Amino acid sequence: MVVLDARSRNAYSRAHIPGSRNADLFHYFVPGTDSKNLRVFRHDLESKLGRLGLRGNEKTVVYESGFGMRAARLAWMLEYAGIKSPSMLEGGFRVWQDSKYPIEKKRRVVVPTKFRPNPDPSVLATVGQVSSQSASGTGLVLDVRTRGEYDGSEKRECCPRSGRIPGSVWFEWTNFLDEGGGFRNRRSIEKQLRSKGFSPDSEIVVYCHRGARAAAAFYALRSMGYKKARNYVGSWHEWSSKKNLPAETSQ
Repeated sequence: MVVLDARSRNAYSRAHIPGSRNADLFHYFVPGTDSKNLRVFRHDLESKLGRLGLRGNEKTVVYESGFGMRAARLAWMLEYAGIKSPSMLEGGFRVWQDSKYPIEKKRRVVVPTKFRPNPDPSVLATVGQVSSQSASGTGLVLDVRTRGEYDGSEKRECCPRSGRIPGSVWFEWTNFLDEGGGFRNRRSIEKQLRSKGFSPDSEIVVYCHRGARAAAAFYALRSMGYKKARNYVGSWHEWSSKKNLPAETSQ
């Protein structure tokens, strides 16, 4: 088993789970989901995961300070790269400390390896796939950003446009989390999802700004039995940059 700490280098240096490796890839910019940029992404994963000493056959557990998008984004990257069924520590490092489990400050020396990605396309939605799904009305596109991002009243400086993918359904990612630092149980939100047209057999594409909140929603849906969910990791950052793609607002 390999335990990966998805927090910042500074947070890791202050204290971490004994034996864990710092894997702060949260700010890594996924270049895009067209074929050219996916090749760059796979090359970057080969380099970055190799530096973490991974070979691809390990059982991995990922944690962050609490529970949410950092661990989920890293877990999704691992799974896309070919590492089977990465797990996330519910409650994160905060719950670990509160439970009085041991911690350490010593940074572990990791021996780099040659990591060879074996990409799993079933967990990824590309810009082309999302465009086709949006235009045809087949499947569901789930927007898990804030209400302001969804209706277009809130704009990120790095995005050329504000708004949403046409036809997308809004369900903010925090709705999937409970107060105890984990995912809410299926029964508590099943009615809400069904009212929006979702069922466990639905083809669902999840997106946010750059794929982190979407990764958390992706794993929440999977934990509830929604096996056909995929993360559009390019998300609004990629979509808004392509002038030929339509956008909706509620303003």
